[in-house]
Amino acid sequence: MSPTSSGHSRTRRTEADTGGAVAPTGSGERDRVVDAVRAGCLVVVVAGHWLMAGIGTEANGGGTYDLQLANVLELRPWTQWLTWVLQVMPLFFIVGGFANAVSWSRTAERGGRWADWMATRMRRLLAPAVGLVAVWLAIVAIAQPFLERSLIHAGHRLVTKPLWFLGVYLVVTAMTPLLVRLQARLGLWAAAPWAAGAIGIDLLRFADHDTALASLNFVFVWTALTQLGMSWERLVANRRRWWMLAGGGYLALALLVGAGPYNVSMVGVGGEVSNMAPPTVALLALGVAQLGLILGVWQRLRIALADHRWWGPVTRVGASGMSLYLWHLTAMAVGVCLVALGAALGVAQPTPGSGLWWATRPLWLGVLAVILTPILRRAAPVEVRSLLAPAVTGTPVWAALLGVAAGAGAIAYLVIDGLQPVGPAVLPVLVLAGLVRWLTPETEAQLDQTML
Repeated sequence: MSPTSSGHSRTRRTEADTGGAVAPTGSGERDRVVDAVRAGCLVVVVAGHWLMAGIGTEANGGGTYDLQLANVLELRPWTQWLTWVLQVMPLFFIVGGFANAVSWSRTAERGGRWADWMATRMRRLLAPAVGLVAVWLAIVAIAQPFLERSLIHAGHRLVTKPLWFLGVYLVVTAMTPLLVRLQARLGLWAAAPWAAGAIGIDLLRFADHDTALASLNFVFVWTALTQLGMSWERLVANRRRWWMLAGGGYLALALLVGAGPYNVSMVGVGGEVSNMAPPTVALLALGVAQLGLILGVWQRLRIALADHRWWGPVTRVGASGMSLYLWHLTAMAVGVCLVALGAALGVAQPTPGSGLWWATRPLWLGVLAVILTPILRRAAPVEVRSLLAPAVTGTPVWAALLGVAAGAGAIAYLVIDGLQPVGPAVLPVLVLAGLVRWLTPETEAQLDQTML
């Protein structure tokens, strides 16, 4: 039975439905620090990806230049240490765990069902992704007769890279009722079983070099961090011990990197053991350390965010956060094309990693921000509309489970194999589009079509 059929009732959206970070104390007071951390992480991810791209030119002897593409983390290994602060995906899952726990707990208190709650959140997560995939599927189809296959492949693999987060987060979100029950029974120790699983998988990974088995840590590592986030309220109440988390996390990370096979970089670097794909316990240690740092400044952040001058930007970023995350690499792809065009016309760029190159990075960030702005003006309304649409009701449990499996599977296929406008590669795109259409009310779908 479709959750959008006319026989289904609709409920008014509440802060719990939209994932608002409301403190579960009965006061209904929003913890603005959670929203600020989430918005700050988005900005760091966007700026970090834009800065990691070592884009420059090299003279080819004909009065023009060839494009240079490299990873700054590889060109300048010292920058890998910066990822101990700037790799913020662990914080995403920590604050996401808290927000999901609050949302589900309030839904359960009202007598809501998991299947409806999950279907609503699934729509919110997948709707922005469908737009990205559809646009790039069209670009790939149009570009194939004119550009080299390797160039097209590199482009669509780049822009679909952020989708991995949606697939993992979808699965972890579906586990929220289980994680909430674990939290109620074990408290701060609820994350321990997941952490133990992550450690065990790492031991087997490095002993047998089994990358397939290591993929299980996409579940264990990110679930452990999500589970830790569900202790947010208790940790805030005991935040004077923040230094124990920060110090312990960074000490564990230093030991893992110094004595073990773990790479310094918390972001994937070519030719090295990746701490990201699949994730390792190094990211778990980093997340604990970063959580401690946030708790250390929680009170100051709370006071600052009471001022609209600080809270206003947080709400603006949060309103289109998923669109910002998904489309920022598309803006960078456009920027790279502009640099390539300039190089063909004889416009040189600094050597990546040089002093002049670093000095021009603010200009690079500004140009990409200008490119991204009109993209977000078209993409963000789809996200906002999916967020404000009535909550899905009447969803069978089997349908919600099937939706999670199909959505996560389709995303995994796109992340691994990329986009192709023909053949079986089109199926994941159709699956995602079908899921969003199934979960979207008729009136909202009609409004969305008028925006395209």
